[in-house]
Amino acid sequence: MNTRDLLIASTVAGLSDELVALADVRVTSVASLDHMSAMLDSRQFYAVYIDYDDNTPGSLWSSILHANRHGITVLMGLSPSIQRIQHDLHDAGIMICPVSDAPGIARWIAVQLGLRGGTRSGSPVIAVAGAKGGIGKTLTTSLLAEGLTRRGVRVLVIDGDLSNSGIVPMFRIPADAPSYLDHASDAIACGVAPAWDAVQLRRLIFSHPSGIDFLIGADGTADARDLQRIEWLSLIQAVRGLDEYGVILIDTGPEIKKRPYAILTARDGGWVVVPAPPGRKERTGVAHLLHVMQRGVPAHDLSARCLLVLMEPERGAAITTEHIAPLFQQQFPATRVIGRLPRAVRQISTADEQADRYLSPLDIDPGSMLVQATHQMVERLCIAIGLSPPLPMPRHRWWMRWRRIASRPEWGSVAQQRATTRSHTAAADQSRAGA
Repeated sequence: MNTRDLLIASTVAGLSDELVALADVRVTSVASLDHMSAMLDSRQFYAVYIDYDDNTPGSLWSSILHANRHGITVLMGLSPSIQRIQHDLHDAGIMICPVSDAPGIARWIAVQLGLRGGTRSGSPVIAVAGAKGGIGKTLTTSLLAEGLTRRGVRVLVIDGDLSNSGIVPMFRIPADAPSYLDHASDAIACGVAPAWDAVQLRRLIFSHPSGIDFLIGADGTADARDLQRIEWLSLIQAVRGLDEYGVILIDTGPEIKKRPYAILTARDGGWVVVPAPPGRKERTGVAHLLHVMQRGVPAHDLSARCLLVLMEPERGAAITTEHIAPLFQQQFPATRVIGRLPRAVRQISTADEQADRYLSPLDIDPGSMLVQATHQMVERLCIAIGLSPPLPMPRHRWWMRWRRIASRPEWGSVAQQRATTRSHTAAADQSRAGA
């Protein structure tokens, strides 16, 4: 790879040395934003990194626009003046580094620019998202977590629906389970920004009897404090450092602008799984989310990081998944479909009615279409994100399928009729043989 020129305006000690250690970047450091603008006119740089704090947002925006005119990628770091306009920067598609130490910043810059030595480390992050409530996000999250766990992948689920958690009641998580929001609130009460490290996060993780681990945000419909974008990115950065997990799943809420966790996940190289029911309101919400993903970062179509899960409608519905799949493919060609989930009202309702314990829908009828569709969805997800699970995809033996069919109410009468027909045929054969 050719050496790339990087221009930085930073007050972080040792950052230049950390970047040079990557061996494929040449760093030029300046002491002011005015000096940066002059350098941009004199030499072509691949990217600029700014965390210099001069308390003049106008000068900061001027430097960003100057770099954009030269077609140069702009990356930002943490500083008081940058934090004040972080929402505007995110809306403009500018990445902001969630860490403040020199080695961490250097690794983050390397990952964003695809530099040698900056290979993304840690577990893949997958956000399950939608622009409308009630489309099956929590169900899809739970089925993915269950399916991956049964493939030998250790899964951490992060509760990102802070206004109306579905994960807590679905998995029967107790009210006294630790919450990462409590930690954030305690830090702010002490006058400091919330920060997480691996040791601290492990204390906040709730280990579920199903083998799935959880980081809980809010319980029920509590009016929880929101995490700022930098705080959320810092949390995810710390979660990536938990090397015991194979996959990080995030169950997000429908407020994609208030809590843009799915967009931030895709921007940082993660994936977004989108449940797509065929109803008009639901598919309009899916299209809205994918349009936002297409415009998420200038010159980058984040819809390529989106994976659709088609949700079968109720029987008799006028529009089915066969109708909407070509529409999504035509309008959003970069997206991929990783599965179709059938309606399994009895299984899901039976699991939901267990008041005292968690029961997985996959365990109610092991040979059902829902179980087969879940394992196929997990298999296609693993292929899409390049994950190799330790265990193969479960195969359902013929006798399990036979037992499932034979247990249907209508099957008894059919089987009885066939048995009666066979007995009558045998009796007729014997009568003819005697004659």
